[in-house]
Amino acid sequence: MRQTLITVLRRAGAIALLGSVAIVGATRGTAGEPAARAASSIECPQARATERAPGSYYDRVNPLPATAEHLERGRRLYEHDARPDCLRCHGANGDGNGPAAADLEPRPRNFTCTVTMASISDGQLFWVIENGSGDFHLPSRQSAQQVERPARGRPTTAMRGYGDHLTETDIWQLVLYVRTLAAQPAAPDATTPKDTTTTTPESTR
Repeated sequence: MRQTLITVLRRAGAIALLGSVAIVGATRGTAGEPAARAASSIECPQARATERAPGSYYDRVNPLPATAEHLERGRRLYEHDARPDCLRCHGANGDGNGPAAADLEPRPRNFTCTVTMASISDGQLFWVIENGSGDFHLPSRQSAQQVERPARGRPTTAMRGYGDHLTETDIWQLVLYVRTLAAQPAAPDATTPKDTTTTTPESTR
């Protein structure tokens, strides 16, 4: 009788231990990430009030063909050659869940959202990469990025411009690569529905 009771208690303890492991595992994401990060998702499409590129930029079409060479160069720029690299905010898959994303508001652009990417012209992408879509990267604005102010017309973002150290070819290669992160990487044409906002189309951030 005593041996039977010990066996039952041992089995109950093992079941309880397995249950605890299962609960702990359920609260964590892949590669040991906290559940909050693993379960987080970026809206598709995201609300943005980004300035529209000037006409001389907005209507431009990427002059580079989507060759393996250009795409590979775009990937290297995205992942580590651009400073700071795009991966840091936009994530390895382009879903806006990069290592620095949790501290940014608004969140980084989700490049995997086909609705978003179909609404952005090549020229708009180029302009934002070259000039940025916010001024948080400027020293004078870093302390006020997330502060609500009545006089602020639109929320700023952390997207800095890369025109000071990337060439025009570099930027076009980045545009090519970023489009591959969505299921429909082709540039929008006249039949593609555009953002109906008067002055604030979708942008990279």
